[in-house]
Amino acid sequence: MSVAFRFVSVCLAAVIVNPNASGQSPASQRSLNDLTGPWQLFIDDYLIASRDATIERVYHAFEKYPGNPIMVADQPWENNVVVCNTVLPEEDGSGYRMWYYCWSHKNDPDKTHACYAVSKDGIHWEKPILRLKPWKVTGTLDTNFVGATGDVIHTPWDPDPSRRYKCIGGGGEYKFSCSPDGIHWQRLSQGFIVKGGDTGTFMWDPFAGKFRAYVKVNATVSGLRRRAIGYSEGSTFENWPGLRLIMAPDDLDDTWAEPGSIHRSHFYGCPMFPYQTMYIGLMWLFRADRDDDGYFFGPVFNELVFSRDAIHWNRAEPGPHGRPRVLDVGPTGTWESGMSYAGSLIRVGDTLRLYYTAASNLHDTPPFHGEIGLATMRKDGFVSLDAAYKPGTITTKRLTGLSGELHVNYRAWGGKILVEVLDAHGQVVPGYGRDECTPLQRDSVDAVVTWRHQRELPAGDAPRRLRFVLDKASLFSFSTGDNVQVLDEPAGPTLGVLFTFEGDKGRNVTDKLTRDGVSTAIFHSRGGRVEEDKNHAAFGENALNVASPFRPVQSVEISGTTDLGKAFTLAAMIKSADNKPARIFSAYNGNRPVNCSELVFDCDPRGRSLAGLRLICKGIAVESDAVRFDDNRYHHVAVTFDDGAVQFFLDGKPVGQAWLPGGAGVTLARNLRVGEDAELGSDEQFMGHMDDVLVLGQALNAKQIAKLATQGAEPFLRDGMLDVPAE
Repeated sequence: MSVAFRFVSVCLAAVIVNPNASGQSPASQRSLNDLTGPWQLFIDDYLIASRDATIERVYHAFEKYPGNPIMVADQPWENNVVVCNTVLPEEDGSGYRMWYYCWSHKNDPDKTHACYAVSKDGIHWEKPILRLKPWKVTGTLDTNFVGATGDVIHTPWDPDPSRRYKCIGGGGEYKFSCSPDGIHWQRLSQGFIVKGGDTGTFMWDPFAGKFRAYVKVNATVSGLRRRAIGYSEGSTFENWPGLRLIMAPDDLDDTWAEPGSIHRSHFYGCPMFPYQTMYIGLMWLFRADRDDDGYFFGPVFNELVFSRDAIHWNRAEPGPHGRPRVLDVGPTGTWESGMSYAGSLIRVGDTLRLYYTAASNLHDTPPFHGEIGLATMRKDGFVSLDAAYKPGTITTKRLTGLSGELHVNYRAWGGKILVEVLDAHGQVVPGYGRDECTPLQRDSVDAVVTWRHQRELPAGDAPRRLRFVLDKASLFSFSTGDNVQVLDEPAGPTLGVLFTFEGDKGRNVTDKLTRDGVSTAIFHSRGGRVEEDKNHAAFGENALNVASPFRPVQSVEISGTTDLGKAFTLAAMIKSADNKPARIFSAYNGNRPVNCSELVFDCDPRGRSLAGLRLICKGIAVESDAVRFDDNRYHHVAVTFDDGAVQFFLDGKPVGQAWLPGGAGVTLARNLRVGEDAELGSDEQFMGHMDDVLVLGQALNAKQIAKLATQGAEPFLRDGMLDVPAE
């Protein structure tokens, strides 16, 4: 077996339902894994319309229990390594239960064992003798073995009493098992539900009513093969769709590595939790910094990730030393100095408890050890908005469903927090101004905001905003009813650049989409120019002659195109003169593998070195279906990116789709160019003509792309296609 820990981490929150039944479980049958609730966290800007520059977002790490480790390998069948899978409260509230596994000895044919432990306080653990499965080395039944490998989900509403608990495990081929009590198990899935790497996280999503899977996959990012996170989903106990990539390391993850080396960062796994009104993940970051392959040896620690839909994930804002760690390794020479893997998260009163596995050795480096520790955090304490030195304000977006009391989780030792209620236009609702608010001081995870004559928020269904006024204070979260909805702020002008070259001459090119401001075409070298010859144009009278054999390395830079955002379209009419592989759009400087702050959209008309069309974005390359267009005619090529969903088009028809990580938008280190790379291009030069060059901060739908390909860019100007929402 692998000499790295193998984890299966199953996370569940709020209403876990029988996937073969409709509706949600009653509150009286809440899962013991439940971490959801009505609280709104300030982990990201989802709630925020504005905040003063004096307000800083601060990330908080779990605090480790000083008596760690709380569990070690101390049974004859436990060979140096124990790994935590799931911790749950007892159903009657009398204590806690842990499902874990251990490595066994070389002479044990089973190699690993799924084990069980109990505790009165969640800190001091006992390993009861269950007499269910023998230890084959000696034949004794005096073991704490249970019959399923993986982590445990409590589903008390399942009408079949034998399925009160479920377990997902398999170490690559993942399957469901079920149990009436969490101890006696039988197989539930006939085959595997999903297949992938040896670490995986599975959760029931109460918001969407489906199971979600996050499993280790491999991806090439910035030219290096890495471990990353693949995704699938399902509502049954059998076959789910294949995994698709949703999270991968970025350039910031490699800033510690010496430039030009093959050392790199990996995403080893990520326990996910539906938490309050969103989703939290604790990413296992593996830095392979000790071996010549950049793949095997190095430390593992944990970083925070978060999402509003469980598919598109975002990460913490970097500080001067990179992204903060939510759970780090320990000091050199301690039991946890090499690796730390976040595991099971539960809430006990106003405190979150995180059970994790750690080791003194680095990944894949003997001698191997693994012990279990405990770390804690205040409820909702992952992130706070702080006014540490100067007062500042935070104003929410328009909110509906505000009702009853306003509860706040905050800390204000030596300071205070005041709250104003505003109407949708930003005007203070009478009686709810800061001067009428009773200051929140000291520290509370659940304080009720009051005003001089009011203890509850204004009645009515009208959208309102909340304004928090902070002075030497930290704000973690707030709650006001179960039905709060966030209304997006009015969108600004969409990024738009369109060069039809009509009316243009030489190197004077006019942007035909100017709602977002005017972009300019900057010609590099002496070759490219606008030709006023309808025989070379796809539509109209003019086209761009990008380069000629006598003046290679030609490109045209498009100003204002470094921020493509979470959705964009790149499109052009192209007629290749030599049918060689070439850049259509590029923000690549040409001197290393394309990294996460660069982009390439290129083609191979003959379909030899590429399938036809290719996009390299966020450091990852994806290709179209196999296509050819080497007939010396104009062809319309396009690619759309919609928060990770990629679609290729040729002559207005879809020719393939792919998935890239979503969440963070696409921000480039330099402007896009057409025709060649930014600096060191030489053998990817587009030779020929281009027309109707489009860069748009919106993912056009198939009908829009088809119209663009068949009728030209004029419909954008004539029919207002930009006002048509994407499908």
